[in-house]
Amino acid sequence: MKKIVLVLVTLLVSLWADTLWLDETKKKKCCEAKLGVLPLKELSVKSGTLQENEKLKDLNGSVLYIRDMDGKIEEHNLSGSKITVTPQYKGNYHLFLKHQEVVDGVLNVQLSTYRFYNKEGNLSCSWTKEVRGKTSDSRYLSEPLPQLPFQLMMEKTIHNHHVNCCLYVGDIIPLKVYYKGELLKDVSVDVELESGWKNIIKSNNEGMMMVEIPKSTYEQEKGDKKRSEKLLVSATYDVNESGVYDGKSYTSAHYVMSIPLSFGDTPLEYESKTLAFATVIGVMLVFSLGLYYNRRRKRKTPKEIYFDEE
Repeated sequence: MKKIVLVLVTLLVSLWADTLWLDETKKKKCCEAKLGVLPLKELSVKSGTLQENEKLKDLNGSVLYIRDMDGKIEEHNLSGSKITVTPQYKGNYHLFLKHQEVVDGVLNVQLSTYRFYNKEGNLSCSWTKEVRGKTSDSRYLSEPLPQLPFQLMMEKTIHNHHVNCCLYVGDIIPLKVYYKGELLKDVSVDVELESGWKNIIKSNNEGMMMVEIPKSTYEQEKGDKKRSEKLLVSATYDVNESGVYDGKSYTSAHYVMSIPLSFGDTPLEYESKTLAFATVIGVMLVFSLGLYYNRRRKRKTPKEIYFDEE
């Protein structure tokens, strides 16, 4: 009987300790935006891996922090099964999810961050915000959020192409991990793709981890030329600390934080395919013109025959 109870408790802790990550619902097209209507962002919270996960139906006890371009932070207590955000201005917004609970004497703290760019919003009083929001540096955090005891931070991405608005295959993502504002140097992050590819990246002597986005292993579907794939980066950290949370005491703490990202095939690949296609079309055109001109030259001019009837 004791073994059965122990197994059930172990399963409960392992299920609860799955990585949480924020997932945005299907994005609306720009042409669907209505004038005078504030944009609406809907997100859900998923637990597990990219391949095997389930949507959380009860977010009670979770807290959402919203950081805008000016560094202003809003705090919201969550309930229900989805998160609704209405950004006021155009620009980049950072969302931070925190859920913590004491299970079997362990304080489990699950964290996730998500960044999105708002294409709509009030332009009448946000022109400077809009300009500042499009700069590359404003998309990344400069320092850890004081509300989060443990944080996985994404630094400015190193691009291997001329497009720097999105993530593509071959880009390098610098990451750092902080605990209570202090940089951790002896840590590692787990990286996984929807296709099932996984890897563990360890930090260097300066506490930096460099994740290079690998080539997608998904088979390209017909009519899906620029398929976007999800990438999930997560970090864990265990600490021997005791305390009381929500009336329950704990003797250790387990921290998990994730960053869900999306990437596509490198633009250079499409450019090379376009160049190759244009080259083939050009060669075919030159060959056709040459063939046509050659046939025109070989075509005999009809001779006129005159009869003298006198």
